[in-house]
Amino acid sequence: MLTLSRPLAATIIIVASLLPTVVAIAFFGGHAGLWYAPFSPRVLTIALTASLLVLWQRVRSARLEGEPKGALEVLRDDPIALLIPAILIVLITFASAGFSFIKANIADYVPYYLDPPFVDADRILFFGHDPWRVSHAIFGTWGTIALDRLYVLWFLLFPFLAIFIGGSADRTFQFRAMIGVLVVLILLGNVMAVSMSSVGPIFYEYFYGDAYYAELMARLYTANDVAPLSAIRLSDYLIEMYETDAFGTGISAMPSVHVGFAVLSWLIVKDCVKARWAHRVAGSYAFLIWIGSFHLAWHYAWDGIVSAAVVIAAWKLLAFVEVAPRATESKKPRFFDLKAREPARPVTD
Repeated sequence: MLTLSRPLAATIIIVASLLPTVVAIAFFGGHAGLWYAPFSPRVLTIALTASLLVLWQRVRSARLEGEPKGALEVLRDDPIALLIPAILIVLITFASAGFSFIKANIADYVPYYLDPPFVDADRILFFGHDPWRVSHAIFGTWGTIALDRLYVLWFLLFPFLAIFIGGSADRTFQFRAMIGVLVVLILLGNVMAVSMSSVGPIFYEYFYGDAYYAELMARLYTANDVAPLSAIRLSDYLIEMYETDAFGTGISAMPSVHVGFAVLSWLIVKDCVKARWAHRVAGSYAFLIWIGSFHLAWHYAWDGIVSAAVVIAAWKLLAFVEVAPRATESKKPRFFDLKAREPARPVTD
């Protein structure tokens, strides 16, 4: 087990979070405005919400323990602990801003090249069939619409994941989860995405001039006529914004950041939530996100498999790292640490 001091753990998280923005500005022509991205009203609102929830929980815990304290007393006792959630959310946004800029400029440095091999690799994976043919045969038009809604639901869930991480009183979990987020953004979303530059089926004809996925796109447009699909709207937007550095734009298929975050969320739920039904819900959602990734033409099936493998491996490795608690720190889990710890076994002769 590798034990990190709290200052060292904090330094690692801060440096790693700022790294994508530093790289974007130093090597990808990024602008100074990237430093201001985390201070948007939306991000600051999420950050403030996380800190206020922690403050509320500390006040509530004190009352339950028979030592009632007001909000000001709790704030005076440990002001840094109440700032940590807001700081972590701002740091996640720093990393996201740099990640997004680098993603938007991938093709300027490594032209898209890896799609044709992935087309063949997908057919091998599904025993000679394209993965989307199998999923569309199973789900049909209304299943396509449902998968599309589940796929974009993640963008609403991500702020809650950030609050979940920021609000934990378990510094070891917090470090592990933050590094997990950075693995998805930096390793998957930037390093691997640049080295394996690809666009995915939804943009295959636009970039390669090959109509191989025309039938898949026709099926998506058929579903879109029944109920508008976010996949169609967002893909049109990404093409329109291609070669700009607007936040949240950029085209990249391998590996799938979307699947990476879904798998990371499942791992976090498994570690922090006692209820097994919650494990099943999170695992099922991650699995459906993987299916949706190729069903909706965003990715090749291999994109999600590679992402899942990397995230799971990183999570297992991070299990060997712990952050040393302060001598006065309570061992009792507080706020969002929902899985009860195992009681110590009595020593017997």
